[in-house]
Amino acid sequence: MVMSRKYKILFLIVFLVSLLLRLGLTLVNRQANDSHMQVVTLILQTNKLPLWKDCGECIQPKLYHYTAAMAIEGLGLAQANISTLWLVGQLVNFFAGMITVLIAWIFIIKLPFKNDLLKLLAFALTALNPALIGINGQATNDTFVILFSTLALYFAYLFCQKQKIGTFVLVVLFTELAIVSKPQAWVTAIAIFLILILRVFLNKIQLRQGLLFSAAFLFLVPVLTILNPLSQYIVNYQTYKMPIPLTPRRVPLPYLAAYTPGCEPQKINPLNVYCRPGILSVKSGFFTFDYISLLEHPRNEGISEGYPAFQTSFWTFMYAGAHSIHFLNFPDAWRTTGTEGFTIARGIFILALLPTLLILVGLAIEVYLFLKGVLRHDLALTQATSQGLFACTFIGYILFVAIYTFVYRDFSFMKAIFAFPALLTFPYLFLRAAEPIYTFLSKRNRWSTYILDASMVALLLFYVLDAGSMVAQIYLHKYPF
Repeated sequence: MVMSRKYKILFLIVFLVSLLLRLGLTLVNRQANDSHMQVVTLILQTNKLPLWKDCGECIQPKLYHYTAAMAIEGLGLAQANISTLWLVGQLVNFFAGMITVLIAWIFIIKLPFKNDLLKLLAFALTALNPALIGINGQATNDTFVILFSTLALYFAYLFCQKQKIGTFVLVVLFTELAIVSKPQAWVTAIAIFLILILRVFLNKIQLRQGLLFSAAFLFLVPVLTILNPLSQYIVNYQTYKMPIPLTPRRVPLPYLAAYTPGCEPQKINPLNVYCRPGILSVKSGFFTFDYISLLEHPRNEGISEGYPAFQTSFWTFMYAGAHSIHFLNFPDAWRTTGTEGFTIARGIFILALLPTLLILVGLAIEVYLFLKGVLRHDLALTQATSQGLFACTFIGYILFVAIYTFVYRDFSFMKAIFAFPALLTFPYLFLRAAEPIYTFLSKRNRWSTYILDASMVALLLFYVLDAGSMVAQIYLHKYPF
C-alpha cells in the first residue's frame, strides 16, 4: 500500500519542525548533563585519548569525543573560545539526531501496518519527543549511542526479513559503533545475538547459515570493540585491570520493604557517586507509580529532604523523564522555579498516558504473538514479530536502567534517556497495539477514534511548547532583557 501525498507532506512537516526545535536548542545551549566537552578539550590539548584518571567523564568510550574533536580540528577552531567548541560539539549531535529521526521515518514507513494516520502519529511522537530533542541539543555521548543503536536495530530488522551478507555487515558495524559510543549498547548487542540464535532453532532448514551468522556476530562485535582504540578496553585493562572502569558502589543495596539507611549526599568524583533518594527500598522504588504526586509538582527538584514522592519511584521518574525536557530540571540554564512551566508539564503527563499505555499493550501483544509462534513452531508468526527483536530490546533496556538504579540508588540514575537506544521499539510497539484497537473502535464508535486522535495531537502540541519554551528560556538566560 502506497502512502498518500497528503501523509508524505505531513511526515515532512513533522520532520522539519523537529529539526527546527533541535537546531534552536543547539544554537542557544552551552550546558550539558555531564562534562563531556572536558573530554573533547583534553583530546584537543594533548592529541591523545584521556583516561579515567584525567577527568570524570573520561571513563567513557571516546567515539563521540573523538568525532567532535576532529570536527573542531577540521574547521580550524581548535584555538577558539569554549563557547564555539561547545557549539561544534552540539552541532555534531544535531546532525546525529537528524539522522536518527530520518531512520525512524524510513523504519515506520516500512512497517507492515496499514493505518497511515497512526504511522504519522508514531513518527511525530518520536521526532517531537522533548526528551530526545533535549539530549540531541547537548554535547554528550548519548545521542551517538542512540543513533548507532537505532541503525543497528533497523538493519537487524531488515536482516530478519531477508538474510543478506551486506545487511549483516552493517548490523555488526553499527552495533560495534554503538558500544564504542557508550557501554549500555551491549544491551543492543545481546538482544540482536539472542534473535540470531533463536532463528537457528526456529528455522532448522537454514541451520548451517544461521549458526554461521550467530557465531560471526558473537566473534566480530566483541573483537572489533576491543581492537577499536576508541573503546580503550585494552588500555583500561592494562591500567585498571578491567575493560570498563566502573564507579564503585558506595551504598548498601536496598531492602525489600524497609527504608534502607546509608544513602546520604556525597561529593561526586571518579571514585564516588551521588546518593540521594532515589531507591529507598525495592517496594517503594519499583512497585509504585506516584502519578498524583507528579501532577501536583511536575518537576524534579533534586533534593535530599522535602522531595516529591515521585523522586523515589522508578516508574514515575522514568515516565516523566521520557516525555518532558523540563522535568529533570538540569543543567543550571535549564532550571525553572516556582510553578513555571507546570501547566505544560501537567498537560504532557496527562496526555502521554495514552501512547505510553499503547506501547505497554503493544509489548504484551508482541510477546504473546512471539511466544505463540515459538510454541506452535509457526515461522510466519515469529517472522511477523522479527523473532522478538523489539520486545527483547525494549525489555532489555528497561531492565538495564532498573538494575543500574537498584545498584546505585540515586535518582540521577533513573534517566529515561538511558533506555532511548531502544528508540525504534517505541513506535513499533505503539503501532502494534494502536492499529487493532483503532480498527475495533472504528467499527463500533467512530467518534472514539477522533477523541483519541485529538488527544495525541494535543500531546504533540504540548511537546512542541515544552521544547520550544526551553529554547526561549535558555536564550533569555543568556541574553536577559
